[in-house]
Amino acid sequence: MMQTIDLDRLTGNGKVHNLSGHVRGLAARTEFGLDDLDTASAQVRVIVPDHVYSLSPSFVQGLFSASVKALGNNPATFFSHYEIVASELVRRQIDRAMLNITLDRDFTAN
Repeated sequence: MMQTIDLDRLTGNGKVHNLSGHVRGLAARTEFGLDDLDTASAQVRVIVPDHVYSLSPSFVQGLFSASVKALGNNPATFFSHYEIVASELVRRQIDRAMLNITLDRDFTAN
């Protein structure tokens, strides 16, 4: 059964439109239990609500760096395990952050 992570839980009922900060990403990682989901056999759907128009690279790195590392430091493998449901704009922001994650060993060491 597919697991679902809804980032709307982090937006204060739609009051927040920009999720940013490495520490906040790490806190979200813990809140959603990503360490366990990284090794789950089922695919995980991550929903970014339409009212969120920005995910900073540092937030994405805090949220997903350890997942990328756990899944072989390969964005394609990450995206086959984590299905991202987001606007095209947010999806491009996540894709750019993935480049940072795979190129910057400091973030993948978390």
